[in-house]
Amino acid sequence: MKIDPPHSAEKAELRDYFSNARRALSDDQYRQYSQEICRQLLSYLIDLKSEQPSAIHLHLFLPIEAQREVDLRPLLPHLWQYDIRVAVPRVKQGALEHIPLTAETKLKTSRWGIPEPTEDYNPLTEEEINSITTVITPLLTCDIKGHRVGYGGGFYDQFFKTYPHLIKIGVGFFPPIEKILDSYPGDIPLDYYLYPKELIRF
Repeated sequence: MKIDPPHSAEKAELRDYFSNARRALSDDQYRQYSQEICRQLLSYLIDLKSEQPSAIHLHLFLPIEAQREVDLRPLLPHLWQYDIRVAVPRVKQGALEHIPLTAETKLKTSRWGIPEPTEDYNPLTEEEINSITTVITPLLTCDIKGHRVGYGGGFYDQFFKTYPHLIKIGVGFFPPIEKILDSYPGDIPLDYYLYPKELIRF
């Protein structure tokens, strides 16, 4: 029997619920939802580029397939076609590095199942990180105020605190919930949330 998502709950309960909900998606649903998110995201970025002709430097994630994260890989050829620069995260010594991604970049799978550029590629400099405009953020769910539930590692929280200029777009498969009960004032909310049905601005 299908159980409806909670309207409000603490992060631990929400991680369990939405992890299970993602795993319950059929292969067709997973592909269809990911493709729709890619389509809407590309439309948003093209509109942004037409309004602001300056370069867009995008930070996005490559999916942990075992976790059924949104698959943004079909978006990549279109981003490069529109001269949108792309960076992806690489975890090193408990912190995020930010690595340029091109069609030629060699990838390896980390011990967490994350596709990452190999050690052959140097991370972005401080100046280059400051040129990143938009971050596509992985999550399990968020609430109607833009507070997100990730995996609890705190990597993106630290990223957002260090670089407060970033436009933060969360992507997920399910509508936002009403309230994350244990959000706290130090949580940095998203600017947008995109799921298959719509792009929400907070």
